Amino acid sequence: MSREDDPADPVAPDFAMQRAVEVLARVYEANRARRNVPPAPLDRPVVLACERLVFAVGETRRNAVEHAFGVGFSYPIRGWHTYAARDDGHRIFLSLFYADAVLVALECYIPKLDRAPALAPRDFGALRLSPGDVALGATTSSLDARYVTAVGGPAPVIFAETYEARFPGGVAYVMGNDGRVERLGLYAAT
Repeated sequence: MSREDDPADPVAPDFAMQRAVEVLARVYEANRARRNVPPAPLDRPVVLACERLVFAVGETRRNAVEHAFGVGFSYPIRGWHTYAARDDGHRIFLSLFYADAVLVALECYIPKLDRAPALAPRDFGALRLSPGDVALGATTSSLDARYVTAVGGPAPVIFAETYEARFPGGVAYVMGNDGRVERLGLYAAT
């Protein structure tokens, strides 16, 4: 019985297979050792705009928002001011957070929890991140080159895809699952 026929003595992999494993191991080690480097910042801020108002972190004032939309509902936790809207047939939430009456964080999303409050949707018009005209429900493949795969970023467990665009004074995130945008976020730099 030859060595190749003996099941107790497995045949060593051939040279090509061994070489492929070595190359893959080297690529893995190089990528593991590489630091996450954020993208270069854009030359202008990213904003969320609708027909009534343009939301810009570090600039939009709470009184301007409340003049346009009324007082928000405290959700998901104290400090956030949330509004419900209807966009492309979906109920969406727009949650805003202020520091010293100035917008420092914004999230626009399709609520996923059954226990989300039953807020009456208002008509804000289309909500879009600009630049790039990014909307909830759009395909993630339609994002332009300014939005790159996020370095870290929020909710890696909840969203399979997270993209970011950094700008002077903040960062914008676009998050999605199954190739569809489900959450937009703007956060002031800390």
